[in-house]
Amino acid sequence: MIWYLNYIMGMATKSKKRLLVIGGPTGTGKSDIAYNVALKINGEIISADSMQFYREINVGTDKVPLWMRERVPHHLIDFLSICDDFDVYQFIKLATGEIDEILRKEKIPIVVGGSGLYLRCLLKGIFYIPDEMKEKQKDIRDKLENENTEILYQTLQKVDHSIAKVLHPNDRKRIRRALEVYYLTGKQMSLLQKERSPIISEDIKIHYYILTRDRKEMYNRIDARVEKMFESGWIDEVRILKNQGYEEYLRLKAPIGYKEILEYLDGRYTMDELKAMIKKRTKNLARRQLTWFRKEDGIWIEIKGDGEDAVSKILKNFKGEI
Repeated sequence: MIWYLNYIMGMATKSKKRLLVIGGPTGTGKSDIAYNVALKINGEIISADSMQFYREINVGTDKVPLWMRERVPHHLIDFLSICDDFDVYQFIKLATGEIDEILRKEKIPIVVGGSGLYLRCLLKGIFYIPDEMKEKQKDIRDKLENENTEILYQTLQKVDHSIAKVLHPNDRKRIRRALEVYYLTGKQMSLLQKERSPIISEDIKIHYYILTRDRKEMYNRIDARVEKMFESGWIDEVRILKNQGYEEYLRLKAPIGYKEILEYLDGRYTMDELKAMIKKRTKNLARRQLTWFRKEDGIWIEIKGDGEDAVSKILKNFKGEI
C-alpha cells in the first residue's frame, strides 16, 4: 500500500509541471493575452518572437511595454544585439533553460510568439549537426554568403519546395540555413524535421494555444498598429540607427518596415506609399503565419474585441486539464 501511495504522490508531483504556449499571426494581440493569463496563473513569459530579441530595434517590433515587464517577468527580450549571430539552436538552449528555471520556482512558463519555426522546434524537437561536419558547414556557409538572396530562394524552391513555400523570399537567414542543411546532409530540411527528437521533458504537460481573429479585424489592427508606430517615432529610430552604422543589419535582419523606411530616407517613396507598403507586407506576413500555424497541433481560439474571452477560454482549458 505504501509503495502505491508513493507512486500516486509521485504522479501528482509530475502533473504539476506544465508549460503553456501561445502562438499565432501578427496583429492578434498575443502579448496582451499572455500577460493577462500570466497574472491569473502565476506565470512568467518567454518570448518566441525573434525580432524582440534585438535590443537596438524597438518601435517596429511592438515590444511589450516596461510596465508589463515589471508586473510579470518577461524573458528573452532585448538580450541580443542585431549584430550578433543567432539561430534556432541557440533559442532552444536559452528557452529550455528559462523553462526549467521558472518551473524550479514553482511558477508556470508561458512561451509566446509568432515565430512558428522556433515554436515548432521547441515543441517537436530539432536535428543537430555532428561536430565532425562543422568544417564542411563553414565552407558551405561561406559559399552561400556570396550569393544574392533571390538566387538562394530560387535554389531552395528546387531542392526543398516544402520549406521554401513557408519562408518569405527575402528571409535570407532562414533560406541560407535550409540550403546549408541540404548541402551538408544531402537531405531536405522538411524531411529532417520529421526525424527530430523531442526537446521538452516528458514529465512536462504542454498546453498549446493558437490565437486568431476575424481576417478583417486583424487587418484593421495591423493598419492601426503601423500608424501608431509612425506616431511613436519609427522614422527617427531608423535614421538614428542608420547614422550609428546599423544599416546593413537592418536590411538583413530587422522586421518589415525597417528596410522600407531606409528606402524612404533615400527618397524612393512618399510617406503615403511607405505606409501602404508596410501595411500590405505585414498583412501578407500574417497570411503566411496563418498558413504555417494551420499545420500545428495547438488548440485554436478566435479572439474577439479586447481579448477577455480568449483569456477566459485559455484559463478554463488550462485549469481543466490537470
